[in-house]
Amino acid sequence: MIHSIFFDIDGTLVSFRTHTVPPSAAQSIRECQARGIRIFLCTGRPKILVQDFSLPQFGSLSFDGLIAQNGCYCATGDGQVIHQSIIDPRDIRALVNYLNDHEPFPVSLMTSTRVYINYIDRKVENLASFLGVGLPQIRPLETVCEDVMQVNIYGDIQLEAKVMKEVFTRCESSRWHPDFADVTPQGNSKRTGIEKILQHYGLERKGTMAFGDGGNDIPMLEYVEVGVAMGNAHDPRVAEAADHVAPPLDDDGIARFLNSFFLHL
Repeated sequence: MIHSIFFDIDGTLVSFRTHTVPPSAAQSIRECQARGIRIFLCTGRPKILVQDFSLPQFGSLSFDGLIAQNGCYCATGDGQVIHQSIIDPRDIRALVNYLNDHEPFPVSLMTSTRVYINYIDRKVENLASFLGVGLPQIRPLETVCEDVMQVNIYGDIQLEAKVMKEVFTRCESSRWHPDFADVTPQGNSKRTGIEKILQHYGLERKGTMAFGDGGNDIPMLEYVEVGVAMGNAHDPRVAEAADHVAPPLDDDGIARFLNSFFLHL
């Protein structure tokens, strides 16, 4: 039996079109909670963009916990922090030096409380609009070397590969959008976050389900017992990593899958 479900946010739980949880998905989640199933958010977003579960975009849903910044931050629903991991400051200083020596490109640093960026261009503006979030605060990155949990590189996969090779020797990267990549400390991923949550609650991997639509969701889809890729996922590797493919989010994909899944148990 399923005891826990983990949801990616953008493109999985929250629509890129409406920037809210579809009513059908919210209703299905409440029905799961009525069954005693725990519901967790598992996102690449920083915690400051999701820690307030009462935000309208979440449709008044309640959650049993939060995995943010691709597993670098994990907390219970009432805010008890159970895991945090930061990027080695030496890698951040190496990034600052790299930006000083090369043609600059937008880079954002996510700390435990804020998101900072070196500068904002059209690519950054378009992504913020796409996600329905505000723009990061502009700040010299050399002043933010401590307490950085995640870095976002705004650029294509070639830039990502070059920067990961020359700068982030103690980190790994993942990507769910063609215009930017997430950089996190080595050994952290959405799978890591789920492991921390399960350990805290004394739960087994068996009985877990996860929904995702991006490349950074692949580790969690491969790890849980029932991995579900959204039909709107553009990266074919997401469906390959999953056990099932649900209809697209905006076509009531979550509700349709959950209703079918529990109907056939």
